[in-house]
Amino acid sequence: MSLKVDHERCTECRMCYIVCRELDINAVYVALEPLHRIEIDLDACTYPGCTACLMYCPAAGSIVEVATGRSMVPPSPEAWQS
Repeated sequence: MSLKVDHERCTECRMCYIVCRELDINAVYVALEPLHRIEIDLDACTYPGCTACLMYCPAAGSIVEVATGRSMVPPSPEAWQS
């Protein structure tokens, strides 16, 4: 199972790209065509083992599960406090 970017919601802030590089997974990349958009390499993505891109993405729902088409929205910070 892996993830893809919903370009209608994505702000292209590249936070997912930065965190993926920092963790040395390197699944998120900037595609030269079209328009230098953020994309996710389906073969390199380790989801559901890693969800760092979801946790750092400020545009809720812009990362989508490929198999189901569901928008992946991380839990609110309050959910972690209980």
